[in-house]
Amino acid sequence: MRYLVLIAPFMLAACATTSKQYVTATVSKAEPVFKTVEIHKPKRVCEERAVVKKEAESAAPTVAGAVIGGVLANALGHRSSNRGVATAAGAIIGGAVGNEVGKQNGQEVVHHETVCYQAGTEVEYQSVVDGYQVTYQLNGREYTTKMARDPGPTMQIVIDAPRQN
Repeated sequence: MRYLVLIAPFMLAACATTSKQYVTATVSKAEPVFKTVEIHKPKRVCEERAVVKKEAESAAPTVAGAVIGGVLANALGHRSSNRGVATAAGAIIGGAVGNEVGKQNGQEVVHHETVCYQAGTEVEYQSVVDGYQVTYQLNGREYTTKMARDPGPTMQIVIDAPRQN
């Protein structure tokens, strides 16, 4: 506590010797300052590809497989209480098998597909405002400074002036 009492008078004396004054300066010029930035964008590449697929010439193998599968499942499940479910399952499985058989014996058909993927990045350069070079007049003199924004026609300047007692 004793140190605080000794330091306090010195701090008060230091604060009493200067004060801040705000004055308005006239802006004569504010020019934007530019910088170039890199923007990395993913590069998207699309290609047209020919894909060969076998297709059944008709729906006959699928229909025949479904009928045969349904009849077999119905015959096997004739004593079961879930006879309808077995028939439906047999028809679905038989249809799938018939479809595959039809594809294997079918003709080859060429399909065109567009395939897109990312292949590295593209670099784009862009010019952006990095601040403003401001020239202003104060007390008959000209000053220049860099600011984040355009201040407009006037700006406030802080001046540390000695305080008069």
